[in-house]
This record gives sequence, C-alpha cells and structure tokens, in this order.
Amino acid sequence: MKFTYFRKPRFLLVLSALALNVVYGESTPSDLTITNEAKTLRFTLSFDAGKASYHVDHLAPSGEITPVLESSPLGLTRTDIDFTTGLSCVSATAATLVEDDYTLAVGKQLKVHSRGIERTFTLHNNTGIRLDLAVRAYRDGVAFRYGLPGHGSQLLQISGESTGFKLPAQGRVWMQPYSKVGIWSPAYEADYVNGVPTGTAAPESEGWALPLLSQANKLWVLITETGLEPDYFGVHLEQKAEQGLYRVRLPENPETFGVAPQPASITLPWVSPWRVIIVASQPASIAESTLVTDLARPSELKDTSWIKPGMASWSWWSDMSSPRDYAKLVASIDVAAKMGWQYCLLDLGWPYMTGGNVEQIAAYAKTKGVGLILWYNSGGKKNLSPEDKSQQDPDRDILSDPIIRDAELTRIAALGIKGIKVDFMQSDKQFVIAQYHDILRDAAKHRLMVDFHGCTIPRGWQRTYPNLISMEGVRGAEQYWDKTFAENAQTFHTIYVFTRNAIGPMDYTPTIFTDVAATNPQIQPHLTTNPHELALLIVFDSGVQHVVDHAASLVTQPDFVQDYLHGLPTVWDETHVIAGAPGELAVLARRQGSTWYLAGINGEKIAKTIKVSLAFLNAPAEVSLITDGARPHDFAHRTFTAKATDELELNLSARGGFAARLKLKP
Repeated sequence: MKFTYFRKPRFLLVLSALALNVVYGESTPSDLTITNEAKTLRFTLSFDAGKASYHVDHLAPSGEITPVLESSPLGLTRTDIDFTTGLSCVSATAATLVEDDYTLAVGKQLKVHSRGIERTFTLHNNTGIRLDLAVRAYRDGVAFRYGLPGHGSQLLQISGESTGFKLPAQGRVWMQPYSKVGIWSPAYEADYVNGVPTGTAAPESEGWALPLLSQANKLWVLITETGLEPDYFGVHLEQKAEQGLYRVRLPENPETFGVAPQPASITLPWVSPWRVIIVASQPASIAESTLVTDLARPSELKDTSWIKPGMASWSWWSDMSSPRDYAKLVASIDVAAKMGWQYCLLDLGWPYMTGGNVEQIAAYAKTKGVGLILWYNSGGKKNLSPEDKSQQDPDRDILSDPIIRDAELTRIAALGIKGIKVDFMQSDKQFVIAQYHDILRDAAKHRLMVDFHGCTIPRGWQRTYPNLISMEGVRGAEQYWDKTFAENAQTFHTIYVFTRNAIGPMDYTPTIFTDVAATNPQIQPHLTTNPHELALLIVFDSGVQHVVDHAASLVTQPDFVQDYLHGLPTVWDETHVIAGAPGELAVLARRQGSTWYLAGINGEKIAKTIKVSLAFLNAPAEVSLITDGARPHDFAHRTFTAKATDELELNLSARGGFAARLKLKP
C-alpha cells in the first residue's frame, strides 16, 4: 500500500501513467522527470553510483533548453540511517494536477489560485529503507521535499541534509550573509551583497542566508524554503559554493547557547519543508510570485474576520524612552488617530510606564479608535541580550512558557489589545521553530495578531496562521545607527523587493522624514529623499507598517503628504511590479478596491528619468502624484486625470522616489 503523507489538494486529476512510461517494481522507472503544464520548466532526477541528484531546465517554444540548476545533490542523514548513498528509485507515481484556491489575510494579493503538477519518487537506500521525494512543477517554479513514511512514537534524529543548488557559473547573486551567533544574532540583519559573481564565498564561516536570488543565462532564480513545521530546523547555505554549488547548512550549533540541539527530532511519518526554486525571465515575476504560500499548509483558522492589518505609529525609534512615558504614548496614539491609522505600537519598557499604566493607555486608545500592539522580549532562556538581564525588561520571556503565555495573552486580550510584537527569537533550530508555531496558535486563540522581530525569514506561515501579519528578518530602518547602512539604504531597498520581501511580509519599519539626533543621537540622518521614504510604504509589503518617524514630524508634513498617509491600506487585491531590478530601481502598483497606489524608488546615487506605463488601470483615474522636490527633503505635488494608455515620465533624484494615489472614476 502506498503511504500518502502530503495534504490532499482541492482538485486532483490523475494523468496517464502509460503516457509517462511509469514502471512500478524494484527496477528504476524509465521516466524520472516532471514538467509543468506550460512545458517551460522540467525537473529531472538522476542517479550515479548510488548518489541522487537533480537538475532543472527551462524549455523554450523553439526547443532551446537553458539550465536553471545544473546537477545538484539530494539526500538526508538520520543518526541511524544514511540516505545519501546507495540510493535508487524503485517507483514513481503518475503525474497529478494539484490545484488550489485560497485567501490570505496579508500579502501581495489576497485571493490566490495555484496550479501545478506533482509526482512522488520512491527511493530506497542500499538496505531497502524508503525515502520519498515529492516534486511539484508550477508555471513559475519547481519545488521538492523529502518524506519518511511509517508510524510510531519513537524519536528519530535528522543530523544532516545533502541538498544543494548548483547555479550556472557565469552569473550574479544577491543574498545576505548568515550572521555569527551573538547576543543580537542571527536575526537576518546583515547587509545584502549586490550582484556579486556566482560562487563568491560568504564573508564569514557561517555561510549565506536564504533567500538566494540569481541571474544567469537570461533567467532569474530565487531559492528559498517554505512549509517549515515544528519538527524540523530552518536551513541556510554553506560559506563556499565551488563552481556555483550552494549546499544546505543546518543552524549553527552555538545558536541558543546550548539550550537546544542542532539535529531535529522527528517521529514517523514525516515530511521536510519544501525546497523552492522560483524561475522567471524578469525580476518583476520573482517579486510577484505566490509560490511560497502556494506550497504552505492551509490556514488553521476558520474565522479570520478579526484579523485587520493596518498602519501603526511607533515612538521608540525616535525616542527610546517614550514607551515608559504615558504622555509620550498619548502623543503617538493621537497621531495614529489623526492619520486614520489602526494601531500604535508600545515598545520596550511599556510595563514600567510612568504617569499611567497599560490599562489606562489601552482605555485611552480605545476612545481614539486606535488599537494597541505590545512588544515582548520572549525569545526564551537562550537569549543573552543585556536588556534581558536588566530590570528594564520585566516582561522577559512571558510568552515563552505556555502556561504563563496563556495567562498573559488572556490578560491583554481582556484589555482590548490587538496584537503582539515578539522579539529576540534569534535561531533557526527546531526548538525555536516550534516556539514560533506555539506563539502563533496561542495568540490566535485570543484573537491577537503577531509580528515577529529579531527573527527568521517567512517560511509560508502567513498562510497557515493568518494572524501572522509581518516578520522582520531584514536589516530595517532601526539600523540607521550604522553609517554604512545609511549610505547604502537606497540600494538595499531595491534589493529587498526582489529577495526578502518576495517571500513574505516584511516589517522594515519605513518612512523617515526628519533627523532625530536631538532625541536619539545614535541615529544617522537618512540620505534618501523624503518622497523615496514615502514610497516605501507601498514598495514594501507588510500587514502592519510601523511608521518610524515621530509624531511631531508627521503632523507638520505638507497637507498633500498627510492626505496620502491618511488611511493608507496595507493589504492588496493585486500587485504588479511595473519596472525594476535589484540594486537599481523598483516601481510597484498595488490595488485595494477601486484605488491604486503606485510608488517607485531609485536604488542608485545618480538621478534618472523613468517612464511608467499605466496599463494596469481599467478605467480613468484621478491621480495625486508626489515626487522629488528641489532638495532631498522637499516634496513636489500635482493632480491630474490619467487613463490606461498614458505613460508617466518621472525625474527621480539620486536616492529619490515617488508615490501616487490613483482613484478610479465610476
């Protein structure tokens, strides 16, 4: 009897096994390929001297075959069984159509239709123990995962994974070094490299982080993982990639400072996360892809009506003492109300508030129609940050213990709190991955939204747990105390669109208009133009946008800027990447209802003129356009009527940008 371990799709169509020459039994099937419906991508499984490998090709209508990934290794190591040698394929299922319709609470588009082809290859090692390889081929990529059939409660350990991704040698990559273990890391906060040659070694022995973006042979490829469950660890990539072969690497052993082991403990049956390879002819299609959520487990929540993403004011960045000051928090709530924003974040120190307490500030916020999000330092006892040991952090680890967590979530939900921001996760070991899932499930029971900070990257959880409205996992605006980051922020911004933000919501905390040296002298002034900063609220996708600038600055911006900010949405019916490439430019159009938002950022230190097509419009629209002014902190503004056949010619300053609202006419 065949053991089926993957979820059943909504629709399943079995294609002819005879047409695929599938042969069952102990001999290797004659066909070890899977091709997507469009016949543009093909995954091929191979064996050589007992070692399994795969390669992925792009197929052109002309018959031309272009390598996407060259021969790349496969395999797992359990402490009791080796699945890296002595492997052969003994059977393969017929191709099946996997079709799915689902709705997201946050993301680049809320209603998604996915359609792919799946086959499962059954492998045996030299002792006859089974390893399954499930492979799917979609319009815009391929993915695979391992499966171990069986049943029982015995704990088994996976201590290694041989998976690799061999990119064509003559290409470029955009990726982020995986940080050394420290009191603040790893938290996916290193600087991305900007199109370095494929195979470049990571600067540190810890290697490279996912996602990996590559460009070679006129194709763009993004590699990441999704569907990571509590029974595995998150992976990254080895430091060296000889001849373009990037090998999977386990979490660093020092992560969690000895609290948790490096291997993963599993019971049977078990499946790994999906290894995802998104393929496109243009970087825009990489940023638009929904493959990460297509492959993720469906939502655990039946009722999601209470999940309401939105904009948030945030006082800590500009004044780190503000969460301990009731009067300053009132000012932050007031600006949220004035701007028509849904939330205000109370950051580090709110339990030690003077002049009032959380009960009083929650009651005040309610009178203003503003919901509160509370920050927690709850990475667990593994966390060794200085704040963890000080009396400034009385809430440390309240959300780590399940009993204490439930009591705290019960308490704050009764106060009308709408969400939590959980900080200092800082590891991809199984112990911490399980903690992410536990927090998300428990928060959902209390109807609380979740934003993770100091955390890993999205791995499809935003579909499984719709109350997950954002994750950091990026070097964001709070890093402006780093002069190098401030000087190159415009470049990183354009890279993020096609890398980190392509795989899920990103809490970058955007939009700086002023210099805050008076209240926080550590912070460097921003060198991007103010229209660039305004554009980030649209260019970046996040279910909650924590606006980094302070209340006094926001209420003194020009009326047309405040009008643009008022009631700005954070969820989208559709998203189009109009133009751009990492490190150079990003122009995006997003629609909510009958209103489009169009924004673009210049990733370079030189001015440029661009032309932006409005072909995405399906009706004439009233346009409010904000562009770069004469000086970096100036705005220019004009209004006009536009139609789909129009093309905007825009002059972007060095590090500049623009933002527009286009209201469709009835």
